[in-house]
Amino acid sequence: MFKPKWKNNLKNQVELRTKRLLLRSFTMNDVDDVLEYVNEQKWAEYQINIQRNPYTRSDIEILVSMFSDPTYWEKGHPDLPTTSNGSGLLQIFAIVHKGKVVGEIAVNQRSDDKPNGRVELAYAISMKYWNKGLMTEVSRKVIHWVFEMYNVNRIYAWCDPRNIGSWRVMEKSGMKREGILRRHIKENDEFRDQLYYGILRSEWENQRDLK
Repeated sequence: MFKPKWKNNLKNQVELRTKRLLLRSFTMNDVDDVLEYVNEQKWAEYQINIQRNPYTRSDIEILVSMFSDPTYWEKGHPDLPTTSNGSGLLQIFAIVHKGKVVGEIAVNQRSDDKPNGRVELAYAISMKYWNKGLMTEVSRKVIHWVFEMYNVNRIYAWCDPRNIGSWRVMEKSGMKREGILRRHIKENDEFRDQLYYGILRSEWENQRDLK
């Protein structure tokens, strides 16, 4: 079984920096920033398993408290219907641009991922920052951090194939397209495809050695 090189479990405050961005833990001071970008008209168009906007400030207070409190992932949130969502969250970062939170990126390891040495990458960013290379910058940094800090063999991510910007981020981050699960998930009474990408540790090591 793969084990992390150090115990993180969201209890250690981790900060990462890229050329233009800071990645840090969420705090309740981020509520207004998050409320702004999740209520953008097309932000949730391809999101799965989340309510559709508009969101209220109360909604986002719950969301940010969930992001900022590691006990949620162990015991569930008192204001949400589930007692445990089973996501196996290893880390979630607020994406900060010029002092403002503009998105998030998470590293998940569900129960069937753990014995197989893999983790999932999931991310979202404000529409104002699409097509600027910021999400690719973040994704590359987090992929590097995961392989450095956790002894995992594989990182994977997926999106709706219609979300061209998302799968381009995966490609620019060094991931390879692995296939489409057709009509694999039901969202708002619509069966939707899932497009999968992945990167192996050996591939990441080769990319790193070429730099």
